[in-house]
Amino acid sequence: MEVKLFINPNINGKIVEKRLMEVLGDIGLQVDLEVYHEDPPFTEGVFYTPTLIVDDRIVSSGKVLSKEEIIHFFL
Repeated sequence: MEVKLFINPNINGKIVEKRLMEVLGDIGLQVDLEVYHEDPPFTEGVFYTPTLIVDDRIVSSGKVLSKEEIIHFFL
């Protein structure tokens, strides 16, 4: 499973990154994770941050996700 997270270096981005790492550790899922701390390239189709992409599909954009919401994308 391929996971990409696009965030800005603000508090919301840090919160989402921390929660994503916790969720992946809690459920023990092995993924190819790439975290981008810069403005996303437009080729990815990302216009707002934080944006979570799972297997080349944008599952969330512009929202600070809870851990429960993040788990939903992996189960």
